[in-house]
Parts: sequence; C-alpha cells; structure tokens
Amino acid sequence: MWFPGPGTSIKPAALAVPKARQLADFLASGAHQWARLLDTRCTIGPDRADTIVAEVDVEVGQNPIHDIQPVERIAVTFLESDRHWPEVLALRSDFPRDIPHLYPREDGEPCSLCLYEDSYAELKLHWTGPRFVERIRDWLRETSRSTLHGADQPLEPVFAGRYDSLVLPSDLFLQDVRLPDRLSVLLYDQSPQRTVYVATREGKSETARIGEFVASIFVAEPRVQGAIRRTPRSLLELDAPSQAAGLDLLLELRKRLFDWPRDPQLLQSRLVLVIAFPKTRTVGSSVEASDIWAFGMGESVAQIGEALSLWQVVERGVVGHLIGVSFDRERTAKIKLLPLNPHFALSSAGAAAASGIAPSRTQFVSIGVGALGSQIIGNLVRAGYGQWRFIDEDVFLPHNAARHELPHSMVGWSKVRAMTQWVNAILAEPVAEDGIVTDLLDPGDEAEALRSVLKAADVIADFSASQAVARHLARDLKAEARRVSAFLNPSGSDVVVLAEDALRQIPIDAVEMQYYRALLDHTELANHFRAPEGRIRTARSCRDVSTILPSDLVAHHAAVASRGLRSALDQNEASVRVWTTDSEFNTHAFLINPRRVVEQEMGNWRLITDDGLIASVRTLRQAKLPLETGGVLLGSWDLLRGIVYIVVTIPSPVDSEECPTSYIRGCQGLEASVRSAEARTGWQLQYVGEWHSHPDSCTSDPSEEDRELFEWLRNYTGRDGYSPVMLIAGEHQLRWFVDSL
Repeated sequence: MWFPGPGTSIKPAALAVPKARQLADFLASGAHQWARLLDTRCTIGPDRADTIVAEVDVEVGQNPIHDIQPVERIAVTFLESDRHWPEVLALRSDFPRDIPHLYPREDGEPCSLCLYEDSYAELKLHWTGPRFVERIRDWLRETSRSTLHGADQPLEPVFAGRYDSLVLPSDLFLQDVRLPDRLSVLLYDQSPQRTVYVATREGKSETARIGEFVASIFVAEPRVQGAIRRTPRSLLELDAPSQAAGLDLLLELRKRLFDWPRDPQLLQSRLVLVIAFPKTRTVGSSVEASDIWAFGMGESVAQIGEALSLWQVVERGVVGHLIGVSFDRERTAKIKLLPLNPHFALSSAGAAAASGIAPSRTQFVSIGVGALGSQIIGNLVRAGYGQWRFIDEDVFLPHNAARHELPHSMVGWSKVRAMTQWVNAILAEPVAEDGIVTDLLDPGDEAEALRSVLKAADVIADFSASQAVARHLARDLKAEARRVSAFLNPSGSDVVVLAEDALRQIPIDAVEMQYYRALLDHTELANHFRAPEGRIRTARSCRDVSTILPSDLVAHHAAVASRGLRSALDQNEASVRVWTTDSEFNTHAFLINPRRVVEQEMGNWRLITDDGLIASVRTLRQAKLPLETGGVLLGSWDLLRGIVYIVVTIPSPVDSEECPTSYIRGCQGLEASVRSAEARTGWQLQYVGEWHSHPDSCTSDPSEEDRELFEWLRNYTGRDGYSPVMLIAGEHQLRWFVDSL
C-alpha cells in the first residue's frame, strides 16, 4: 500500500517551481537507470508547493537490518519560496518508523526523511536533481544497513523539535558537589529565534556600585609655571595653591554643595575633587599644558558640608541649614586628602594613537560575530579602528566562551546585543550602534532595516565563513560598501583575509576564486583544506558539533587577521592574504594580488573568469604553435544564480595528439591532477569543461569536430546536472561557449 503524494496530480509541464521541473525532467529523460518518474503534483497556497513522485531502486543487500525494500516510492515537495529543505516522504504505508533520521509525523501519514546536516542555504549553491536522487538512494541504502547514524552521534531524542535552552551549572551532578536545595533561573529573551534560561546558585546578577562616590570638577586660572609645591594633605592646605592659581576653592565648593539636591544617597557619597591647573611658559603666552590633580576624601558630602558650615546633620540623610555662618577652618584642616593619579579614559583617538595608527571612523557592518570575527572586532576596537554594527541571528551559548570575545556571563544573550554592549564597554565612548538579530539570507520582518544598515556602511566585513553569505554579498546585495572577508581553514591552522578593491571592480566572489587558484600555485598551501583532527559535540542535535581548536590559536589568527584586514583596507587594490601557522606558532604569510575580472553573458549564464586564466591559456597556446593544444578547465558553478566561474586550466596531457590542424586531448595523469586540484581546494573547484587552440590565421569558430566534442561534454557534465563549458583560443580571440554552441 502506498500513500498518495501531497496535492493534486498535474502534468509535468504545469510544474512552476524550478527545482521540481529540473528533477522531473531528469527523471523523465531516463538518464538515471535506478530512478523513475511516476507522478507530478501541486498544492496551491500562500507558498505554492510542487511535488515529484518517483520510484527508486535501493541496494539493500541480502539481510537488511531495517525494512527498506529494493524499490521504494518517494515524494519530494519543493516550495516556490525555496526557503526550506525539500520535504522527502517515503510513501510506503508500512515504512519503518523506528529508525533514526526521520522527522516526526502523525500516524497515518508518510514518513519524512532527514537527508542532510548542512544548512539549506549552503546546499542550494550546488543542488542538482541527479545529486539529490543519489542522496535519497544513499540514505535508504545506509538505513537498511543501520550505518546511516554515525557512531559518534548521540541517540536520537525521544521528542523532536527546537526547544528553548536551559543552561545548568557545570558541576551540578558531580559526585563531590552537594546538590543545592534550589537554583535561581534567569530568563534571557534577547532573540526572536530562541529564549534561553540560565540556572544559577547565586540568584543575583552583578551590578555596578553606584552612589558611593561623587566627583566635582574645578579649573583654575592660567598661571606661569612656578616652583613645585608640597602635596596638600588636607582640604585647607589645598585652598592656598588654589587661591594662588586664581581659584577660591573653598568658596566655590561651598556654593556647589549648597546647590546640590538633598538626596540621601548623594549626601552619603564621598567626595572627589578634580582640579585642572593650566600652565603657561611666560606671562601672556598661551597655555601649553595643564596639571590635573585629584583628591579623595574619607568624609561624606554631608560631613564636608557640615565642616564648611553649610548645614548641620540632624540625623542620617537629613540636614538642617545654617544661615550666615562662615566655615570652620580648624575642622576643614582635619578633612584629610588622598591624592589620586588621574588618567584620561581611552577614546577611539587615544586608542589609535596607542596603537600607532591613524584614527578611523570607517562604518563597518559585521556579518556574523563568531569566535574569529568577535576577536578581530575586539582587536580593531581596541585600536580605535572603525564604528560597528553587527548582523547575526545566533545566541551565545556555553561552548562559545571557549574561543569567543564574549565572556560566559553573557550566555543567553543574542550575539548581536552582547557584542554591541561588550565593545561599547571597551573604550570610553560608544563604537557600536544597535545591530540586527536576523539571518542575512532570510531577514523576514527585518529586511528593510537590514537594507538600510547595509546601505549606510563603508565596509561590509563577512566573518560568517559561509559561502552562501559570501555569494549573496557579492551578487545579490545592492550596496556600495567594500566587501572584505576573514575565515579559518577547516583545520584551524591557517587564516585567510579576502578583500575587494576600493571600486569593487573585482567582487569578493571573484577574489574567492583566485584564492582557490593560489592554493594550487603555492605548494606550501597543499594541505590548506585538510580535514580537522577532531570534533566535539556540544548538545544533542546532529548539528551541535564544534571543531577542536585551542583558543590561543584563534587569538593568534585574530591578531594576524586584524592587521591583515587593516592593511587590505589601507590600499585600493583587491587582495588575497593567507597565513599558515605551525605547531610552534611560526607563521608564514602569502600575499596574492587578484587579476582583473572578465565577465560575459552567455545566454542564461554569466561566465566569470580573469586575466590570469586568460594569460595562462594564451601562453600555453603560444608555446605549442604551430600545433594545436588544449586542456581541461576547472572552476565552480553557482546554479542558484546561473554563474559559472572559470579559474584554472590543467595543460595538455603528455599523451595528447597535437597537430597543426587538430587536437585530441589525452588522459595520462589527468584524472589524478583533477582529483588533486579538487582536494587541495576543498572541492570548491571541479571539472567544468575543455579548451583547445586554433592555429594562427584561423578563426575561433567551432568546427564540426568541436561540435561533437561539445555534445560529449554535454553528456558528461549533464550526468551531475551541470552545463558544459568550452573555450576555443584563436590568434586574436578567445571564444567561450556555455550550454550551447
């Protein structure tokens, strides 16, 4: 028995959602011998949903552990908004429900398969129908063998869903710690996405001590520098040098105290006097400097006012005024002074001066405030560099404190609000305005506010380490701000800073592609994309995984990247900067200057390459004249935006047939070279097509053999859902072809 797919049956031509059409066309073509199209359906609503019903063959083996059949019927539902994962339903009515990685459904409804751990925003960049079908078949095969659920993953929860968080004391269940009678729980409702509860034994929060001291500021008249005086030890002794500097201190102090409100807290506060003594070099010359002196007193304001004969303290917090009585000099002489060493609070300008750099009022918007980004921001703020606003949807949780700029006391806050408060406490003046707690790729109700913030920025700093975010900033966002990006490599040994040029003629996605080429050009970076050595789980969910990475290494990378980011923005050119660090913290820097970008519209595609790739092709062609030559092209597809990036060419293999009027590309060592390039770039670059040259005095028009080659390319790349790319390099012209000749 089979459940019907969602919605009502429609003809394939009536499908409106692009991914649904792509999957239906692929299945109907018969290109996949282990998957077949059965039906196409539609659900009309606020967000239209198109459903593909298919039959897939599964390699279940002879003795499957779970009841997965050799043939399973599957329904895949795509939303027109494309905001969420396509839902994948197993339509067999007796499909097993006691297996891991199923979303919960009501009895009498088909089971819903959980296929991926990665976010959908990341997957969309490379999603194709063929790959999606294979993922479904892999899920079913591994489930039948009970190998889908990783050995390091916790058991599946009894109930599914996204719950609010409760943070408990870390020692709560240790054997040598007595369980408390009760815990206080504080509620932090800082984020529309999640509420966090924090349990604590203390039942209180730290607050500043206020009302204990009060300062009063005085400025003397400018005086020619004179002899150094003995530091006054009492309020009366301070009056003499003040009088000499044109300040009748006691008279002025009496006036001030008399005018102050009779607030009990103020009367109980202790007084601090701050006096500026301006100094000139000669009579009539301008003030060159001021001596700033401060003195604290042990007596309260009420007691000092009584000594100055302003009032009489009747009882605590209550004073009675005295009229026509001069102050008591003897008692004033008994008010002891404690000299203080004044320092000026650190402003942005003072911080910049201390760092030896020019002050910067650059308006930054930070996308993401994770471990690396938060420490970079902290470093730059301490250098008086920039004014900041933050965009992030995340909440600060306990494990974040291991490497983050923020302290554990801010667990439960949204990272945006916590970072705003934190960096505004670093200096004596605010450097961050209110940010936006939202997902850049799906801002919802914050869309207009987000546009306004990004439009006002001078620099957009991407610390998200998300390719989906980087592409959005490069291609979708309409804002003039210069884009920069900083991130760690997977193992955490290297840090990377990418920067556009000031005029944005080399966008950040093109800079990213030339960064991948640099990894192939520098043998020292061959292991840049090696996998991390270990991971730890921070909670129960499949996605609650954190890379093992020491905080001192993150701090080191943040320091290096802070300097690199400033250096990148100090110049107008685009740049790629990579720093590698070994186990002894020896660091080696690589600086790459990206080449000019070349973009072309090719039908429904935008082809993006650069002068560096073009120069390589021309050099290879010239070296083999009068023979024809060629090679393969490596690059990347962004199927979401219809972009193909051409980044690297692998030259003609040694077994190629290179003739004056023809070229047949060989294959010796080619597969190994392609696989090596893919691995060294973290599989960001892959095979995208072929190129070959034409002799001098010949056009770059495709020959009949070229058309046959292109059809071969179409069949080869089409197996993974990609379009073919071909380049013909002639004497005067390079002609590109994407999808069709």
